[in-house]
Amino acid sequence: MFYGWRITATFAVMVFASAGIRHAVGPFLKPMVADLQVDRATFSLVIALGLFLYGAFMPLIGALVDRLGARLVTACGCVVLATALVLTAYCRTIWELAAVYGVLAAVGLAATGPVVANAVVSRWFVARRGTAVSVLGSAAMAGMSLMVPTVAWLIQAFGWRTAYMTIGAFVLACLLPLCMLVIRDSPESLGLEPDGAVRADTAPPLTVTRTPIGAAATTVAFWQLCGSFMTCGFSMSLLSSHGVPMLTDHGYTPLFASWTFGMLGGGSILFTLLLGPASDRFGRRPVLASIYGGRALVFAALFLIRDQPTLMLTVAFVGGLTLAGSMSMTSALTADIYGRFSVGTILGSIFLVHQTGAAIGSWTAGVAFEATGGYGVMYVIACVVLIAAALVSLRIDAGDRRVRWVARDARA
Repeated sequence: MFYGWRITATFAVMVFASAGIRHAVGPFLKPMVADLQVDRATFSLVIALGLFLYGAFMPLIGALVDRLGARLVTACGCVVLATALVLTAYCRTIWELAAVYGVLAAVGLAATGPVVANAVVSRWFVARRGTAVSVLGSAAMAGMSLMVPTVAWLIQAFGWRTAYMTIGAFVLACLLPLCMLVIRDSPESLGLEPDGAVRADTAPPLTVTRTPIGAAATTVAFWQLCGSFMTCGFSMSLLSSHGVPMLTDHGYTPLFASWTFGMLGGGSILFTLLLGPASDRFGRRPVLASIYGGRALVFAALFLIRDQPTLMLTVAFVGGLTLAGSMSMTSALTADIYGRFSVGTILGSIFLVHQTGAAIGSWTAGVAFEATGGYGVMYVIACVVLIAAALVSLRIDAGDRRVRWVARDARA
């Protein structure tokens, strides 16, 4: 088996845990708000801080991956993340939570998150890049599908503090060994070409296709990717931070609300695996536009459906098609336009914009709830910006923006 698929599988496990932890905030909201004696707006501000710093650390993490290698960066990230989760269980004030979960956990999540995974996996594939990165998207949604109901059960059975300690132990015991044993930076480091061809001994030095972030930022495509991806962050943070509380406010039980998000993730596991081959054949842009347009419809349904649990679960399962593919398609477009060795730095910067949208979505939703007693305004805004993102995605500039030079070490 081509070693690139082992790399993809390892990062899929990592993204499963990282994305699951990031999306499992909703079940913690009510018990933590009650225990720490704060309102939803204040708690949401801490979550927004973590979301923003998670994105702010991404360009730095991407640069460290390019300089020090993915194995060292991800291994250190696992240790930091596990430590932060255990310390979160001991937080007694909102300020302690802001320091531990808002800052320290953001570093660990950034080092084990989808930007590093997509950057490294994109180096291992060209012809099957869409298929490979779609596996990562499915893993992220599998994390949401399984982690949210699992966390809800842990909180009900043992309390939110024990739940965080359990998750921290899982990260340290399962992810750290995978990072150390499997991860390699590129196929050239093992004498291979992307997609599995054996590199000939007489092959010329590796020509690295790379675009500096300063040059990328002068192109229209960069800002089109940033703008559309920002709406992804805005909508997904609204869903992950406030989706479970919103459904419980509408009369559903906390466990049913968590299973609704499990169905969203379960649907995305199946459907997202189809998006990668579709994008390899038909192009990334129409697939990405369809994702954002479909997500607007799903958001409207999640807010409007009341007292119909079967219909809600059906919509959630089908709606999974629209949740995971945006990251996969954005990373694939970044590699297509700017070169496979540029994804770490450029996608990290694009992800910072994504997380800025996520921070805005999480915080403003808490403020809107305290001001209006509901989330209706936020869901209307989310639907509008998602439709705008769908239109922008159809016109992302496909021009070649790459700069080439010969690497100093062809097998580094």
